Amino acid sequence: MNGKQRMVEQSKQWLSEALIELMKTKDYQDISITEIAQKAELSRKTFYHSFKNKEAVINYLCDQLFDQYFQKLVEQEPQIGEAMLNTTFDIFLNFWWQQRSIIRLLIQQGLFDHMNEIWQKKAVPRYNQFAAPWHVKGTPKQVAYVMAFQLGGFTNILRLWLGQDSPEAPEKIKDLMLLAARQLADSLNPQKN
Repeated sequence: MNGKQRMVEQSKQWLSEALIELMKTKDYQDISITEIAQKAELSRKTFYHSFKNKEAVINYLCDQLFDQYFQKLVEQEPQIGEAMLNTTFDIFLNFWWQQRSIIRLLIQQGLFDHMNEIWQKKAVPRYNQFAAPWHVKGTPKQVAYVMAFQLGGFTNILRLWLGQDSPEAPEKIKDLMLLAARQLADSLNPQKN
């Protein structure tokens, strides 16, 4: 990344941080571009050089969050069976626990579903980069459905868990998620019961 690209990226970061700060006290719909630029101590021209509109700032923020999360996923060592699921749940819950104030803010501002849309679009192309034993081989359309099923569970856990005033510790949620996964797997193999 050259110097100019670094400056553009830094401006984007400052603008997204400014929007987050403003959303803590004001409704997203009522926040102006001027307010975002002023909070970031940048000009409106710099804002429009970096982003088309406020939604683009939210898109950038969600992209950054997803990219950081996905990086954690692909860094894990491949494992078999429940060990991989256990590690994946740990990564998921601990990453989003660290981001809980942003997630709660997105929920409160009615932007969580927008984050889900971005997550779904970014997750499908990366499906095969994260080798998990529960991934299915299939057509792009089949993979999209599988990802919608899986992400729906994960994102609804986030909404319920981190949307609370006092969310439970990640370990407690992981135990519930593992219990649900075991029960689902057991229900598919009734002869084991």
